[in-house]
Amino acid sequence: MNQGSDPTQSLIDENTSLKALITVLVAHCVILEEEHSKVLKENEKIILEYEEYRVRHPIRVGVKHGKAYELKELRDDEKSGAADIDQYSKSPKKIGAQQGHKRQVREKCENFDREIDVYVNQCPHCGSSNLSGIQEERVRFIDDILPQSPITTRYSIKRRYCPYCKKIVEGVVTDALPHARIGLNTMLIVVWMKVGLRLTVSAIPQVLKKMCGLILSEGEVSNICDLIAEALGPYYEELLEEVRNAEARYMDETSWIEQGDRIWMWAFVAKGVTLYKIAHSRGHEVPLEVLGSNPSGVDIHDRFGAYNVLAQKTGNRPQQLCWFHLLGDTKELAQFCGEEGKQIHTSMKAIFLKAKCFDHMAKVADVEQLINEINLALNREFTSMKCKKFARKILKQSDKLFTFTTNPEVEGTNNRAERAVRPYVVLRKISGGTKSPRGTRNIEVLASAIQTCKLNGSDLVEKGRDLIMTSSH
Repeated sequence: MNQGSDPTQSLIDENTSLKALITVLVAHCVILEEEHSKVLKENEKIILEYEEYRVRHPIRVGVKHGKAYELKELRDDEKSGAADIDQYSKSPKKIGAQQGHKRQVREKCENFDREIDVYVNQCPHCGSSNLSGIQEERVRFIDDILPQSPITTRYSIKRRYCPYCKKIVEGVVTDALPHARIGLNTMLIVVWMKVGLRLTVSAIPQVLKKMCGLILSEGEVSNICDLIAEALGPYYEELLEEVRNAEARYMDETSWIEQGDRIWMWAFVAKGVTLYKIAHSRGHEVPLEVLGSNPSGVDIHDRFGAYNVLAQKTGNRPQQLCWFHLLGDTKELAQFCGEEGKQIHTSMKAIFLKAKCFDHMAKVADVEQLINEINLALNREFTSMKCKKFARKILKQSDKLFTFTTNPEVEGTNNRAERAVRPYVVLRKISGGTKSPRGTRNIEVLASAIQTCKLNGSDLVEKGRDLIMTSSH
């Protein structure tokens, strides 16, 4: 008799298998719950990032100079008769200078070089020749540029023997650099176009040919920049000494490109001086090399870490932090950190306005009061980590916030340095930077000379000859 399988044993085996399966499923469920929790956290993080992005980039947004701005919707009266205009546009502003800005008006010149009488013998409207005698006269002045031609000068240089030096000597031609075939005035104009006006190397020969018939090659433009930069080398060293000895200097840095690699352009602006230094480092070593180990005066900067190290390396001299950057940070806190951020922004803005009212004539007690107000505004428990970090940093540097209130040579922002680097950010984007260390050296020397002249109300074309002649002796 065949014995069948034991049903009880089958049930036990099946129960065991089910228990094992349940164990596997439970473990799998635990893993899924952990992954689900992780996804929820990532989702919360993405939502927060999206909300921050949405605040920074409104739905109606444009981009100008790399910064976003919100576009205003057209008013009803603007939309009428403007069906072909985009739905959104910037709201129109009043034509002319803004309030508080100097008007830019071209003055009429009453002096003239030639006079032309303009007669009318036929009516321009109906063509009639039956006109009366002259009833009145209207005067109009027109400024124009007549076609020019380059001037070639032949110098007959007389040479004589000097018995003391025992050699032949000759007079100096001051209208050109040694061995140059292009006059100094033209060379300064080329440099002004290239570095001052930021024209391309290919555009400059076209402008000169069209304006005055002078033919230059692109290679000659680069060579002219080399020669003028070399001639202005001693003047650059003079500017360096003036920056070191200045009572106050404004400092900033921006990126530069050399042979496709990113390096750094540093700007130092003092009273009547603008100096540029292009280096491969963004660390404190660069300003330390420029200023030396024992400079004088106050440093004004944007709280970049290299300047703090510089201060430590040079005797912890007086500093002034840029309030423009500081209030920019608090404005961001007001956007993203709720009521705490708004409170910080409001308090810091009010303190800065109060500090400005002293007009550089504050006393020690006034500065102490301002620092106490900083402590009251920031020395508290914040729930936002961004607010905590900001408050901690500013409280450590509160002694560097109000130097400008007592020193008339110091401003509360480093806008001077910001304005100094802006033209060469544009130049970098136009030219793509420089192709060699020599080209980089040319830029820092020529830019320093051009911006220093501009700071003193002149330009390199006007002052370049004197700078070369006086600095070389």
